Amino acid sequence: MLNSLPNNLKGAIILLLASIIWGSTFIPQKIAMDFWSPIQFTAIRFLIGSLILFLILPIFSLPKNINIKPLMSYGISLGLILGIAALFQQIGLVTTTATNAGFFTSLYVMIVPIIGIFLGSIPHFSLWFAILICVIGSVLLAIPTGNFVIEKINIGDIWIISGSIFWALHVQILSFAVKKNPIIILAIIQFFFASVALIIIGLFFYLDELSNFPKMTTDPIILGTLLYCSIGSVCLAFVLQMIGQKFSSPNQAAIVMSTEAIFAAFFGWLILSELFNFRILTGSALIFIGIIFSQIYSVQKIKLPSLELEK
Repeated sequence: MLNSLPNNLKGAIILLLASIIWGSTFIPQKIAMDFWSPIQFTAIRFLIGSLILFLILPIFSLPKNINIKPLMSYGISLGLILGIAALFQQIGLVTTTATNAGFFTSLYVMIVPIIGIFLGSIPHFSLWFAILICVIGSVLLAIPTGNFVIEKINIGDIWIISGSIFWALHVQILSFAVKKNPIIILAIIQFFFASVALIIIGLFFYLDELSNFPKMTTDPIILGTLLYCSIGSVCLAFVLQMIGQKFSSPNQAAIVMSTEAIFAAFFGWLILSELFNFRILTGSALIFIGIIFSQIYSVQKIKLPSLELEK
């Protein structure tokens, strides 16, 4: 059924599935912070994800001729960026206010096309309208109550903004990587080196947090949250993102993936009875409107003398 759809719509559906899974992993990820440190949990789930994909690799049909050099270059680069993005975001969420975190995290949707300009793609004006709608919707979701007043910027906000830049960079580089490389192998390399990067950072800066493991036998939820996030978020959602970006532009992908906030709010309401009010519904509607607009825009290509990139 998906094969009969246009590529942009096919990509949007796959990315939407990834966002649903990411939204569902928000709760176990939140619960896991009662037992694991942020860097420990993130490093281990990427490592488990890479190992699971490696074990099931024989069930996939792979191309006979694989160009190892670009595959490794993309995989390692994406892994390092992914690990840093996840770490920066987690540190920022711990040390800043919810209002500031919600606003600065939403900047990710805008940063993707800005990076794209430097790579030779100027978004059509209609895409900027879609991005603006999604940013407003994301802010409504991130700040469901209270005033929209950004408090004094602190170090946590710098971490959040830096993390958003790395997430946007990851989306842009991934759009090139998935075009000519086998996705499943690229995913294994990416997740493995994301884990390696985090472990190295942990050894230098967070040794106590990295090495102090919780006792798995005391509560099954300790291992359960880790496995759910490893299988759901890493093995399924991130791989679906890679497949979806094969059929979508980076700008379209960023807009569709902003629906993660919608599904996180929905599952929070469904499972934890968290707030789900008119502001959240309005934000959700705006994001879906932005997605519709993103499916009808065109991209103007520009030739950069110093940059040769294949689309």
